[in-house]
Amino acid sequence: MTQPHSDLTALLQRAHAAIAQARDVEAVRLLQQVLECDPDNVHAQYLLAIQHAQLGLYDRAEQRLRAVLARLPGFVVARFQLAQLLLMRGVASDARQWLRPVLDAPAPLGDYARALDAAAAGESARACALIEAAQRLPQPIAELAADMERLLARLRDADATRGASAPTSPSQVAAT
Repeated sequence: MTQPHSDLTALLQRAHAAIAQARDVEAVRLLQQVLECDPDNVHAQYLLAIQHAQLGLYDRAEQRLRAVLARLPGFVVARFQLAQLLLMRGVASDARQWLRPVLDAPAPLGDYARALDAAAAGESARACALIEAAQRLPQPIAELAADMERLLARLRDADATRGASAPTSPSQVAAT
């Protein structure tokens, strides 16, 4: 039985509130309810992928992000999220493949794509410089800017501790 649009909107609003308050399990449950009623809801599919990643369910997150991008290849934030997830999982070549369509995008998005590509190639200094340059510009996608800020902090931390137990591969840097 399909629920009225207003009920689905209310479920999505509750899911957003749960996400904002880091109630990840509740958010997953609410998003699953939305998808039971509206399986083609790409927004709910994307949010569920991100919640799966938050909960450490990386296979599910990757699978769902790939499905979202199969339907909406221009969904830039999902593309970046998948690339970051792949980088963290040590699949740098696949991460770089997903970034390829946005490498030539204008700044700041192109700079962020090139930064992730540099991180995937193990070039953390270049990645940091690209992120820093992009951060000085107006940010069209706040969530992406926040993700890149976190990546910059991880890259800086990895560079600061390089020596004794410093990450040596792109996946170690991304997971730091």
